Amino acid sequence: MLYVIDLRNVNFYKDFKHLPLTTLQGLVNREKPRIYIIFTKNDKEWLNEIVKYTNIKVITSSPEEIMKKFLDYAKGYISYEPSLPDTVNLATTMAGIYDCIVIHPDDENWVKSFGIKLFKDLRGIFKSRYQVYLWAYENLWPNCSHRLLVPMSPGPPICTHNPMQIAMRDYAVALKLFVQYLNLLNAEEREIFCKLLEEMPNNTAVLGWYEDEEPVTVALASIYNKFVVVMSHHHGPLSFANPTVWSGIRFDPPPKFRQPPVNLKKIGQKKIFVTFYVTDGDNMQFDFNLKEMWNDPHRGEIPIAWTVSPFLADIAPLILRYYSETMSPNDTFVCGPSGAGYWYPLNKAYISSYLNITKNYLERVNLRYVEILGFTEYAAAMYSKTLNIIAIKKEYSNLWQEAYYRHGGSAYYLSETPVPILIGVLHYTNKTSNIFKTRLLAMKETFKDRPLFLLIVSHPWDFKSARTRSKDLSKLSSIVKEFAKDDEFAFVNFHEFTLLLNPKYGIHYAEDLLDNVKNSVSPESLKEAEANLEKAKDFYNKKRWQEASSYVNKALQCIASVLYPEK
Repeated sequence: MLYVIDLRNVNFYKDFKHLPLTTLQGLVNREKPRIYIIFTKNDKEWLNEIVKYTNIKVITSSPEEIMKKFLDYAKGYISYEPSLPDTVNLATTMAGIYDCIVIHPDDENWVKSFGIKLFKDLRGIFKSRYQVYLWAYENLWPNCSHRLLVPMSPGPPICTHNPMQIAMRDYAVALKLFVQYLNLLNAEEREIFCKLLEEMPNNTAVLGWYEDEEPVTVALASIYNKFVVVMSHHHGPLSFANPTVWSGIRFDPPPKFRQPPVNLKKIGQKKIFVTFYVTDGDNMQFDFNLKEMWNDPHRGEIPIAWTVSPFLADIAPLILRYYSETMSPNDTFVCGPSGAGYWYPLNKAYISSYLNITKNYLERVNLRYVEILGFTEYAAAMYSKTLNIIAIKKEYSNLWQEAYYRHGGSAYYLSETPVPILIGVLHYTNKTSNIFKTRLLAMKETFKDRPLFLLIVSHPWDFKSARTRSKDLSKLSSIVKEFAKDDEFAFVNFHEFTLLLNPKYGIHYAEDLLDNVKNSVSPESLKEAEANLEKAKDFYNKKRWQEASSYVNKALQCIASVLYPEK
């Protein structure tokens, strides 16, 4: 059963009772999931899915009832220094090691009323952030788990626009993790961060970054044979709460993503093939908050590839199962950058080890596509060789329209692998939808070859409605419906899109298709398809991937014309 506390009406800038509650949650849920805290509407909606998918009983509770029921899990309380906010991270690290809860000094009497005694008062001990984290490194780090490192914003004044990181504190306590918010642009603090990375085992993870220092954090992690899994972020202090609950709900058999179906009638034509792609799914907070867009009534009307983290298999199997079981024929899931964890392939000595982990996770969750940030041709070749993937999405950059002039389409190939490298040729946002429509029409008029492949890329925040501030797919849906009336356009899911571009995958698909239909149509009607397929194989054997793909498309067009003859 889950004891549920609803804190949606709390002012997290002034009321800090979430600290003893989330840290107690970590101590209790270390054993098994028992406490669930609702901070946002999404937390409530995901709780509804827990009830739907499991036989877990939900009991509504007050903070006082939770403190009384589970007070024996806490050996004491640790009071942090509000005038030096980073001491809240020090207190959280200590709480995990010493089985304590963390409090703001204003809540001392409230906690004492339950009979919990003082373990450590951190007020007046440290004079600077650097002193806090240096002391923690020297005195606490040896007793912490070294497999995950947690950056957590302590809130104002360090982070001026959001309260402290609230979600994830249960996870840090439960797993006895080292909590920090080290500024990597400060030489002294960066030195501590690098020491932590150096002393962590290879293939372990950093769970976020300081402020907006994404590139330097990912680069340093990559250099030290680590990767990043974003579970805490100052822009989402309440996002992805209750990981100690999500990671404790398991299924047998484990859930997997599904490949969407292929519509041969749609792809077996000479068309302008269009599909859409949404970035940032490596971020666990985005995977959690994706439910807002997922519930949009227009989702499913647009063919979208949603990036996602394969670590959902460990961290939140129920969320993985939910998306897999509710996906439409237009939804495809793609592994976010750059595989099992966000990293830049800077370190050639580490890439083989990293890709072995990625291979394991992609197979566990059945993901067949991956995006690479920090893209290099060497890395792409290694990914293609090691992973059973259909396509690689190249990092988003300023290549939108230029991609066509450089490569002749949304895909190009490396000489040694048939796995296509995909580039976004246009960028869609709700704000610039009219510009998008104009450019899409320009593509049609400028490039006369058919088939033509257009991958359209968006960031999650590109769908924000100016009126409601929520993410809204209605505008894009209306554009797709408008262009679908033009006989030259075919809007296809990402699976169909990549099938037409990967000659190895396409040849196998065409062969299986011919085997399935040969007994239902005359052999004579399939001769042209078979001849095109043989040409595809010939070009494939010569490693002429683009020509091979072209003849796969011709073979599929021939089969489609036999199965769906024009009236």
